[in-house]
Amino acid sequence: MRKYSAGLPALALAVLLAACGLSSPSLDDAFEKALSLSPEPLPPYRKLVADALKSFKAQEELTKLEISDPRWVEHLGGPAWLVCVKFNPAANSYHYAFFIRQEKVVENRFAVGTDRCAQRTFAPFDPATAK
Repeated sequence: MRKYSAGLPALALAVLLAACGLSSPSLDDAFEKALSLSPEPLPPYRKLVADALKSFKAQEELTKLEISDPRWVEHLGGPAWLVCVKFNPAANSYHYAFFIRQEKVVENRFAVGTDRCAQRTFAPFDPATAK
């Protein structure tokens, strides 16, 4: 019995981590909840992000982008819509976070873990045709 008890903590941890993965925002109704909880209407986030991308220096890297739906989050300057953009999705992708409040991008930066951009669902995004 001794040799089986050593694997029980590892098994319990694996089950716990699997359960955490099931509650990711990509599998639940986070977008619909954000719409009902936010005091602001859904902004024209695709156009706002496209306009913000115009100020990026490396314009040649702005191809094959992907964008997430906005999510209402707590932000340092107050609550805001968070939109994630995935750069270079075919290779070494990275995420950028755009925070929108009152139909303005109030901050953009490389995404950090608390933004949960890696767990988001993305769709193709062409800034040139964004509305």
